Amino acid sequence: MQLIPSEVSTPGGLIEGLVVLRMTEPLQRTLVAESRLSVGLRIAGSAQQWRHGGWETLPRFTLTGVHCGSRTIRTSAGGVLVLAHLHPAAAAALGVEARQIAERSCDLSALWPEQALQALGERLAGAPDDAARLGLLEAGVADRIAACPAVDAMAVAAVNHIRGNPADIRIAPLAQLLGVSVDTLERRFTAAVGVSPKRFARAVRLRAAVLSYAADMTLTDVAVGAGYYDQSHFVREMQRATGLAPTLLLPRRTYC
Repeated sequence: MQLIPSEVSTPGGLIEGLVVLRMTEPLQRTLVAESRLSVGLRIAGSAQQWRHGGWETLPRFTLTGVHCGSRTIRTSAGGVLVLAHLHPAAAAALGVEARQIAERSCDLSALWPEQALQALGERLAGAPDDAARLGLLEAGVADRIAACPAVDAMAVAAVNHIRGNPADIRIAPLAQLLGVSVDTLERRFTAAVGVSPKRFARAVRLRAAVLSYAADMTLTDVAVGAGYYDQSHFVREMQRATGLAPTLLLPRRTYC
């Protein structure tokens, strides 16, 4: 394996998972429909993202918003990245506007107190092992969450419902279930997550389809299992999100 994750813990709440990624060799991968937020502190190596026809170097500290499409990342050998995955509606709890980071990876040092962030990066680099690094990052993110406004509980409930039912989401029944109008749901959801509920639901279903893929599965198996009408529907959604057909992504297993 080229990309080696440590054991992932799931502390619950807005912090949904923690992982240390180690790149033993140079690696290029396509990430599809990242329907969550991520705080990343790189303590070794470098990474670049393909944007606007060229490679852009990613900052050492990043905050990545919800991505409904895809992005291609290449990472140097020896890279070490400590990541905290957060609830898609957690932007407000981090002190940022969701629409500011949607479909983007932003320089975290421009959004959080830089001195505290640099100190956290130094502690991560000097930690005795990955378990300690995960604990330090979890505590650092939790402290930031505690110092910022609470998230929109209705948006959190909407996100959770969509995630639990990715194959069968209709916006009007969801609004009725939550006791709000469709306009209110769309406005508050977009403010909290950065994208509309319909767009987010598409991303959640596409990610579920991608992650369900196994070597012995046909595209029809993947499509039906994820709730698409048929293989053609799945292919169209993949092309909409990534610009590529599923056959150009799935067999190589370079996504996550």
